[in-house]
Amino acid sequence: MFSEGFLESIERGQIFEVILSYHIIGLTGRNAAGKGTVASFLKKSSFVYHSLSDTLREELKRRSLQESRENLIQIGNDLRKQGGPGVLADLMVDSLLTSENHIVDSIRNPFEVKSLRRVYPNHKFVLISVDASPEIRYERLRSRNRLGDSSSWEVFLEQEKLEESSKDPNKQQLLATIAESDFNVDNSGSIEELENQIMVILKEL
Repeated sequence: MFSEGFLESIERGQIFEVILSYHIIGLTGRNAAGKGTVASFLKKSSFVYHSLSDTLREELKRRSLQESRENLIQIGNDLRKQGGPGVLADLMVDSLLTSENHIVDSIRNPFEVKSLRRVYPNHKFVLISVDASPEIRYERLRSRNRLGDSSSWEVFLEQEKLEESSKDPNKQQLLATIAESDFNVDNSGSIEELENQIMVILKEL
């Protein structure tokens, strides 16, 4: 229940915005930067989780292809070529229109950001980029041992280059996507430090 003083200090239109608005938080960033850790923290705050990568994994299963980072990238490029560079986000639109807060993980193309920035009824979209040094991210990648992750430091660096930029709008353009971010988070420290940064962002929304 809002206090009388609070209600008196806000115009009627602003009150409706406080009551009715929900947030869609998009996550972008380089491999093993900590996007999943941010998503886990937000899920504890009742955000509903979605991932563009899950859409790609489902497509891999449909095509009976092995899950690897190379195949995920190729499937994403194929789908963008068929449906446009923002297609992965477009496919998710209906699931984001519920009266809840949402997370959209693994955003890697600026057209996906443009699709998610559409004016949704009662929803506001913000993009958070998560980053850490290549050395820290590679050590995390080795520790998590996820299927499809780079097998060596050299392969890791080569995949980074492929994902960062492309002249083809239907391919991954990670650097251009990061440039669209509303907030940037440095995940070079502890989980507690990362969560504190996210708390500051949530208070600003």
